[in-house]
Amino acid sequence: MELRYLRYFVAVAEELNFRKAAERLHVTAPTLSVQIKTLEKLLGAELLKRDTTAVRLTAAGEVLLRETRELLAQQRQMETAVKEAARGEGGSLRIGSPGFFSYSFMRQALATYHERYPRVDLSLVELTINEEHLKGLESGKIQLGFVYAPTLRLAKAKGMEHLVVVDSVIHAIMSAKHPLAALKEVPLARLAEYPLLTLRYSDYHINTLLEFLSREKLKPRSVKKVDSFHSYFALLGSGEGVSILADMLLLKMLGTSVTLRPLKNIGSDARARVQVCAIWNPREATQQTLNFVEVLREIGVRPR
Repeated sequence: MELRYLRYFVAVAEELNFRKAAERLHVTAPTLSVQIKTLEKLLGAELLKRDTTAVRLTAAGEVLLRETRELLAQQRQMETAVKEAARGEGGSLRIGSPGFFSYSFMRQALATYHERYPRVDLSLVELTINEEHLKGLESGKIQLGFVYAPTLRLAKAKGMEHLVVVDSVIHAIMSAKHPLAALKEVPLARLAEYPLLTLRYSDYHINTLLEFLSREKLKPRSVKKVDSFHSYFALLGSGEGVSILADMLLLKMLGTSVTLRPLKNIGSDARARVQVCAIWNPREATQQTLNFVEVLREIGVRPR
């Protein structure tokens, strides 16, 4: 059954006049009559009562009119949804969560994107930033992910495009009441005197911290791996240990429980900076993805 039969039927049912319905549809009355008879034959039911003075709907015709109106409305909604999705104004977008770096840029990006594209169903997928984001892009689990700059070479090898979204200097971090908080700069040797806290799920965080110490031929007093970012900050704030972290807007939201201090003699070292890049596959990028990248580009990198 073709939709044109149903459209012809709705016109006749609403006009209850073949001539007026034919004019509305820009066809001839005889052509319209043939189409309605074809529809009745397809359905095996009489839809209209015709006589020389009037056209009336049968019981079957009334049911078909109600169902067809709903069907045609759904078709219009479908066409609108498809066109919106093609323009990036509808549809869906799956982004890998950048973890605690979200506080640096994600809140503003999400707010701006939602304001511009309120009908896009955007979801954040909890994946560990770096290799899991790469795997998520390859499998289609996400459409945009994030990696640390050292992993960017691998992302480029896989044909991914990128945009730097975080560029921050690594600092020592500790409780605001910790003895090291009184220093203007913290030597690595002093950092190694205290228990070191690292994020269990972030190899990058652990390896960067240990690499800094290893270059100075230092060994940490102890290393404690913490399961969550919230636990990490709770322990830091209580003075249970010290750590390193990029300077982020997040720290201002934590109040005065923790503080940052520059690390001594590593400021010019490229490894003393944390760069996080948004990555996406240009061959499979949807308009929704490209629109989100444009929002990130407008927000811009704010080195700290």
